[in-house]
Amino acid sequence: MKKDFQKKLNLKELTKNKTRIKMKNIFFLIVVIATFTGCSKPFPYKYQDSKQIIECKGLDNDLAHEAYYSFREDIALYAYKNHFTNHKKDYNLSLGYFIYNGAAGIADFKNIVSPHTLTVLEKLKQNDQLWESNSKISNTNYHSEFIDCLIQNIKNSELKETILSLRGTNSLSPKILSEKYRILINEANDDEYFAMFIAFETYYQYLYDIDFSEKKN
Repeated sequence: MKKDFQKKLNLKELTKNKTRIKMKNIFFLIVVIATFTGCSKPFPYKYQDSKQIIECKGLDNDLAHEAYYSFREDIALYAYKNHFTNHKKDYNLSLGYFIYNGAAGIADFKNIVSPHTLTVLEKLKQNDQLWESNSKISNTNYHSEFIDCLIQNIKNSELKETILSLRGTNSLSPKILSEKYRILINEANDDEYFAMFIAFETYYQYLYDIDFSEKKN
């Protein structure tokens, strides 16, 4: 009897000890998570109050619009500095100025891009679905949920079908459509999905491969 009672006591004590250890581990995990969460800096959004022009899954909506508005600011300021526009906020005219070389990948990207856009780019790179690592002609993953949403909602049906056709043969790239983008760029003023597509296709897609270490320093 005494032995059985002692066994029960030992078992009960062992269970208590395991429970204590488990609770300590949980508490430690909570502390670690809280510490890292508290130390991580929030993303430095600049355009949160700007209008959200599209709605697509596959990429955080706030980040997508941050990328778009940062792109607009970059090209508008660059066009102004190069005396192509008369003020820093001429987004429509500066887009036409940018697209001529931007679509072909020969724009002065290192001097166009702002430090904030580089911060946005680093955040975008964390979304693996956006990018195509096995293609020699484009860094854009045209089959990603976000990019596909942009394509499917382009208003110009002929342009959309051309893009889809080239995508189907794995031939799609901004360079192959550069002339068409130049001709149709004014449509981006009234087509938000096309405008967002242009930002990713003719700007961030090219920025992805460029070494900006000197600019950061």
